Amino acid sequence: MNKYVSLIIFTVFWALFAGVGCIVAKYFKERTLIRCCVLLTAACCWLVWLVTFLMQLNPLVGPRLQQMDILGMLSYWESSYIHSEPDP
Repeated sequence: MNKYVSLIIFTVFWALFAGVGCIVAKYFKERTLIRCCVLLTAACCWLVWLVTFLMQLNPLVGPRLQQMDILGMLSYWESSYIHSEPDP
């Protein structure tokens, strides 16, 4: 699924959740408190989903080295496991 489609679908879902919650809150005595709880729930859940979604778009992955670069680092660095002396 395209990333923009996912973003739009979940944003619309949480907007509908907030809208329906505000409409349902009209029928209760403590409508202001219920409306506040519904809106805070929708905003926090959407924000948690958004942060998780954005973290997966650009994962933190280390650099990708070629095999010759890795072999060079292993053979020239003193602390590599190729050398015969144990590390201090």
